[in-house]
Amino acid sequence: MKVGRKAKPESPEEMALVHHALENPIRRRMIILMVEGCLSVEGVAKAVGPKMLDYHLHRLELAGLIEVDDGKIALTESGEAYGGLVKSQAEKGGAR
Repeated sequence: MKVGRKAKPESPEEMALVHHALENPIRRRMIILMVEGCLSVEGVAKAVGPKMLDYHLHRLELAGLIEVDDGKIALTESGEAYGGLVKSQAEKGGAR
């Protein structure tokens, strides 16, 4: 799948979408899984459970962190950057 490599958020509104997407612990766990290579909807569902999965994926996609197509997930440039930060913070005992 070809991904539109969305750059960093360019407006306060875009930053708010990223903040909202990553304030939820389930979505933070999802983005960490994606950074680690779990890039299928089925794989993410197995790891975090199916409850509200479509909603969580939608929030990450709306924030420009991922793109979903035919059950496959691709991290955008922002998704890779923010995902790496979230993973690093989690490894240091930060927000989970």
